[in-house]
Amino acid sequence: MTHTAWDAFWSALPAEPGAALWDSSPELTAARHLPLFRDRADPLLPLVDLGCGNGRQTQWLADHFPRVVGLDIAESAVALAARTHPAPNVAYRRADLLDHGTAAALHTELGDVNVYMRGVLHQLDQDDRVRLLDSIAVLLGASGLLFAQELTEHTGWYVSELLATGAALPKTAGLAAHFGFGARLAPACEGQLRLLFEKRGFEVVADGDIALHTTENSADGRPLQLPTSYLVARSAADARNTAARTTGARNTAPGTPPHA
Repeated sequence: MTHTAWDAFWSALPAEPGAALWDSSPELTAARHLPLFRDRADPLLPLVDLGCGNGRQTQWLADHFPRVVGLDIAESAVALAARTHPAPNVAYRRADLLDHGTAAALHTELGDVNVYMRGVLHQLDQDDRVRLLDSIAVLLGASGLLFAQELTEHTGWYVSELLATGAALPKTAGLAAHFGFGARLAPACEGQLRLLFEKRGFEVVADGDIALHTTENSADGRPLQLPTSYLVARSAADARNTAARTTGARNTAPGTPPHA
């Protein structure tokens, strides 16, 4: 899925919140995600919202982290975010993190960061997923934490079945028609999301199922919710540092300075 396609998508989308299928209110999204990773994350680190879109969640997260950077591959999304969801401690940028040089430059500028990511991996083929994970590891460095929400094979089945019944879901149907939503191979089937991260050296510290609240209503008038998975992980470097700190504390007698 190219930046040209996403530029076209965001350029054509109305500017008001909720126009995109996944653009539900922060109270139903980031506010429900933050408790899943907040206690494990260093709150003093910057946060990168990877795939920020129009910046609705980014702006909310800025109340909880000292500096937030929203990144998106689409220039039109970045422009929309800056216009509609500004905050004093937020910056929006166009960036392609499949380029490891871009990730390295960001880490040089920002240092270690926490990363928040929703529904990005399923858009990529297998090779590009690996490239993105390697870039995320660079961004996290030795002390950052990642929260990721991702589609599963169950999401695809659910969407396909809904559309097959002729349900009036124009946003969902539009994504299916233009981006293969519900048809592409999701990375989170039967534990594959966790395995994908672990194979790239991440330490997964939490994972589970979580609903994606959409901005579209089902036939009975209730908001459509899609089944997805979430994952919280550290880079391999941070996992080693955490283990070393734990071992050092365990091997130090009470009252003894660690380096005595």
